[in-house]
Amino acid sequence: MSELNTADKIAAYGGGGLVVLGVFVIGLLEMFLGSTHPVSGEGQIEHEALIPLEVRSGIILLGLLIWAAYAVYKVVATTPATDAGRTV
Repeated sequence: MSELNTADKIAAYGGGGLVVLGVFVIGLLEMFLGSTHPVSGEGQIEHEALIPLEVRSGIILLGLLIWAAYAVYKVVATTPATDAGRTV
């Protein structure tokens, strides 16, 4: 098993932690502590989010951006360098 370097840890713990926080943890909080989902006279559900949707989606998006930056880093870091001046 290989050792995790600093970039691996940032992607795993930082990006993964933010995605889990935004999807799972805040979802559980909304389920257990959220409002009761009253229905208006027109039949539309009126829901006041415990944590604003902009904040929740921002947390998830930040985690995904960390993963995207990590993916670009891994592609660049593992691409072998070519010798442009070398003749065969």
